[in-house]
Amino acid sequence: MKKIIASAVAAATAFTALATTPSHAAHLDRTESGQCRVVLNDAERGPAWQAERIAKTLTHGMYATAVAEAFEATFEGLKPLGDAHLDQPAIISYQQLRLEGQEPGERPDYDAARAATKEKLAKLGLVSTDADFYLDMKQGAQIPLSPAGKALQGSARWYIGIDGSVPEVTSLGANYVFGRTGDNTARFLNHVPDWKRTAFASNMSGTYFAKAADSLESRYYYLLKQAQQCSDNPPLIFSTQNADLPAPPVLKNTLPGQPADPSAPETPTPEQPTPKPEQPQNFDAKLGQIIGIIAAVLAALGGLFALLKNAGINVPELPKIPGLNK
Repeated sequence: MKKIIASAVAAATAFTALATTPSHAAHLDRTESGQCRVVLNDAERGPAWQAERIAKTLTHGMYATAVAEAFEATFEGLKPLGDAHLDQPAIISYQQLRLEGQEPGERPDYDAARAATKEKLAKLGLVSTDADFYLDMKQGAQIPLSPAGKALQGSARWYIGIDGSVPEVTSLGANYVFGRTGDNTARFLNHVPDWKRTAFASNMSGTYFAKAADSLESRYYYLLKQAQQCSDNPPLIFSTQNADLPAPPVLKNTLPGQPADPSAPETPTPEQPTPKPEQPQNFDAKLGQIIGIIAAVLAALGGLFALLKNAGINVPELPKIPGLNK
């Protein structure tokens, strides 16, 4: 009797293990160094590839563009001041160096221009480090395709090459909430009332950058963190559905006198003219072609008949067609 009960318990345990481990769950491949590599199945691999494409759009330039937009949506009248800031000669020359990948170094004229703009921003309630944060992002958004602007921002690299790689995720601090980019960015504002910070977080959440980052973090971070610990209990079930996101905005440099995209060829290849279809011929034109062909055939036959006659061969006369035999 005991053997029967023991067998039943063992069978039930095995069945439970099978039932709680979905057949489509990813598995871990332990490396020689003791780390674990994520191995996705076919259903999970497509969305992971999409996640990689999304992650590659999350550059510093895209981040700066999103933050500047969130600031300007939160503080009424801010955008004209930010645009005027970029038109100052000291700012333009500074931005030119950054676009070329150079370190501007100490620039008293640049510092003075920033200070003058910050005085204007203070009237809108944007002061101290909050004003600096905005100006940094505004300037970054002007040259998003600079060497620094094209670099991946923060944790974006974690979501590139998920399948077949050892996860590189780390903690971003006790106050960081994965999947809440708006709130996480708003924490950098230290000199605004709570309602203003909440409004900023909401505006930031509406940007492409935040939507894309939130999607990646909420779908993949915790699974990658678990895989990093070489744990597949509970089972690692990665998404089998693509993320529903808007298309990323097209980033362009807007520094005066500089190309919008430095990687684009300066002299674009001219487009080849589209060949025009031949116009249909009218009846008279077609008739003329037919008559010309007949005349050529008759002329050839006439020459042949003349040779035959000279050779003493009796051949009939060719018919005379009005308009052809002249």
